[in-house]
Amino acid sequence: MGDNPSRPLFRLQRRSLLQAGAGAAAAASLAGCAALDEGPEGTAAGSDELADLLPTYTPYEGGIAPDLPGQPDGSVTPGYLARPAEPVQAVTEPPMTTGEDITAITPLWNPTPPGLPDNSYFATVNEILGGTVVFNIADGNNYLDKITTTLASGDVPDMFQIPGWEIVNISDFGEAANELFADLSPYLAGDKAAADYPLLASYPTAAWAMGVFGGKLLGIPWERAPYTNALFARQDVLDELGLEHPTTLDELLAVAEAVNDPSNNRWAFASLDQTVQEAMGVPTLWKVEDGKLVHKFETEAFAAAIEFTRQVFDKGLVHPDYVADRNTNAKEIIGSGQAVFYEDGLGAWHEMFATYRSVPGFDLQIVDPLAREAGAAPTIWRDDPAGMFCFIKKDLSEERVKECLRVANWCSAPYGTVEYDLVSDGVEGVHFTVDAEGVPQRTELGQTEVAPTYMFLSGRANANNKFQYPGMVERLHEWETNAAAFLDPSPFQGLRVEMPSDLSAENEPMKEAHHEIYRGQREVAEWASIVEDWRARVGDSAREYYTKVAEDNDRL
Repeated sequence: MGDNPSRPLFRLQRRSLLQAGAGAAAAASLAGCAALDEGPEGTAAGSDELADLLPTYTPYEGGIAPDLPGQPDGSVTPGYLARPAEPVQAVTEPPMTTGEDITAITPLWNPTPPGLPDNSYFATVNEILGGTVVFNIADGNNYLDKITTTLASGDVPDMFQIPGWEIVNISDFGEAANELFADLSPYLAGDKAAADYPLLASYPTAAWAMGVFGGKLLGIPWERAPYTNALFARQDVLDELGLEHPTTLDELLAVAEAVNDPSNNRWAFASLDQTVQEAMGVPTLWKVEDGKLVHKFETEAFAAAIEFTRQVFDKGLVHPDYVADRNTNAKEIIGSGQAVFYEDGLGAWHEMFATYRSVPGFDLQIVDPLAREAGAAPTIWRDDPAGMFCFIKKDLSEERVKECLRVANWCSAPYGTVEYDLVSDGVEGVHFTVDAEGVPQRTELGQTEVAPTYMFLSGRANANNKFQYPGMVERLHEWETNAAAFLDPSPFQGLRVEMPSDLSAENEPMKEAHHEIYRGQREVAEWASIVEDWRARVGDSAREYYTKVAEDNDRL
């Protein structure tokens, strides 16, 4: 796999696109090497090349000031300790002016709400927009099918939300996107965004760079914090046992052994993987050693992480459901008190409180990044600064593209604005009320009619605002400030590099391999030969590709 770097690029055909989506999924399920039928060579652009394509970062000055300041690079999210008494209005003119409907495809992981004309939420927002957005809402769990069939047909809507985690499963997405979606640089590059779409201009430059596909700015990014994962602990259990948070891997193992009590249906871990790798110093993807690129799989740190995690499994410190299936629902294990530690994305923290706050004593807290040993520093994996993208249909008239951008600008209004409330929860007093803690609570009508839809017509500036959970805003701000110092100094930081799909397709088989080692299905010593096989399939050719990118951008 990956031994033909000059294979022809994808051409937009229904059969090819469907094969690409299915092929990536199939390849990811194989432990062997089944080459994808189609696959891009990958593309990359340096920061100098992108500068002429992207909006100039311009902080939005019209909103409410955060109580805890963020960082312009997105590494620390601004924190808000209360809801403003009077949300401000960010956009004063209706963004839709042509009299034409805007068609949109968006995902939804909740029950589908009623459509027009039977949905007062849609009716109200459309009235404020000055026109009608006609949503085609697709099941988020099967959204890749919707994306591939729509792209293959060539009949795309005016606005189309496509998550990055689905894009990696579509071979040569960049070329398909260039054929179907509008180049936004003529409308947004430089100071144009700040003048006409000031809310879009407030996104970090790094987030906008992720919207570049095939050398053109095509996607409006949904900004996200650069942290892929964190370790969380049932604080109530630790407090009951008089235990402190660990700061090193040895301390983690000691605390785990202290809390592990299978006879009382309690294990130390509901999940464990990335925490150990970061503590060991494993890079996000590549690092430079002796002037050459080394992939994370090839590092001594990764091998050490596998050996440590195998030790944790061998000691019986992991919940049997996770031992049996790494995709088990670790949240339920933690929520029920059957485990003390687990890994998850930062957003899961407030979601867990929302789900389990009625459980007596439930207290989940985030653990600061662990070091390999005292005095050492972890490497915090740097997530992409944007994770979802809204595309606008190509060949629309200039005024229609501008109209779609005005809608995107309106939908991206930040926390503390009237527009934010409307997009998130609808109309106060109709779809939500504000409780004594200043938290919007959906009415029965709101629960039926309001769904994440308009928010997917753009992105949104990050906000750390879950103040309904005492101490969460402050602690998350503290955690991000601490973790930011350890973010991976990737040799590709600031570059927009699209990973070749054959390398991407190997991620799942390699993950499956080291999880099999954790569980004793393979021996620790096998990892070296697994990596050698990976090098022969894709690793060495991928290194050549990434080395050229690094050299072309003075990173090597």
